[in-house]
Amino acid sequence: MKPVDSRYMAANIPAFMLRSLVMTLRDSGLDGGRLLVGLGLTLEDLQDPACRVSFRQGREAILRALQMAPGRALGLETGCRQKINSVGLVGYAMLTAATIGEAVKLGLQFQKDTGSMLEFDTRVTSDGIAVTAASRFHEPSIYTFLVEEAFANFMSIGIGLVGDGFKPLRIELAYPAPVHAGAYRDVFDCEIRFGCVENVFLFDPALYKRALATADPFSHRQLCEFIAYHRTRSREAAEITESVERVLRQKLQERINISKVAKALGMSERTLRRRLAESAVSFQGLLDDLRKNRALELLANPHMSVEQIAFAVGFTDPHNFRRAFRRWTSTTPGALRTDLSAIWPE
Repeated sequence: MKPVDSRYMAANIPAFMLRSLVMTLRDSGLDGGRLLVGLGLTLEDLQDPACRVSFRQGREAILRALQMAPGRALGLETGCRQKINSVGLVGYAMLTAATIGEAVKLGLQFQKDTGSMLEFDTRVTSDGIAVTAASRFHEPSIYTFLVEEAFANFMSIGIGLVGDGFKPLRIELAYPAPVHAGAYRDVFDCEIRFGCVENVFLFDPALYKRALATADPFSHRQLCEFIAYHRTRSREAAEITESVERVLRQKLQERINISKVAKALGMSERTLRRRLAESAVSFQGLLDDLRKNRALELLANPHMSVEQIAFAVGFTDPHNFRRAFRRWTSTTPGALRTDLSAIWPE
């Protein structure tokens, strides 16, 4: 079996887009909570600014949303819902930039802080400024949704910076026209080309030099410095937590403790505790999260008993596992397995 890319499982994507997706479904009378069943996330988690999700969790939630609302332009609806300030501090930093060009560059520089599941780049072409969108992973089942959401979000950001008169010069898409292709014209009000080589959001280069009415040099500098500082601290926290999680995954079935993990990482227990404390995480919290997420994955396998799952995630006593599981999820393994099978029988 091909090993799973660790980046696919890393919970490092802000939950802005999933929050908007849940709200889009709710506005249509659908239960947005269904998206998160068995994923180790709750609706309350999505409301926490510190919430981060993995690409795997995002993919599964999007697939479920597409099943719940077939034929809908769900990506466009979700992207249009988000405004420039819907992506946190990065949005406010863009608003306080001197020009639209600086705002765009800032958005690309901090794109991983905006919650997107795609990779963006920009270049100058003979037709205008092209912002391109490409996949991080090969996921054709959600590819159209992700591009729709991103480009509709670009549209909302453009309106936030320029005003209601903003529209792109052209949209190019690297997939065939979907069944809801007519909705693209309503959102972008420009030429739409499907079946192209890449995904391109093309806009007028004259906009690059336009000054922003909301520019504020002091606030802009303050915001950029804070974002940069937060990113540095986040990288430092991710470095130690990912190292600990790597060891824990390898030894999840064992009776593991912080002393053994510290030894495996070549440091003292005291040093490891200090570094985890500086990153505002606890060893037990990391262990519980890994056990919970692994248990939730294994519960989807009907051929594994609850007792087998308990042993697989490091519990020698199934009763203790059930008690811990109730603490993690407010329900029992059996009840959650039943709910999961009823909601998502496939």
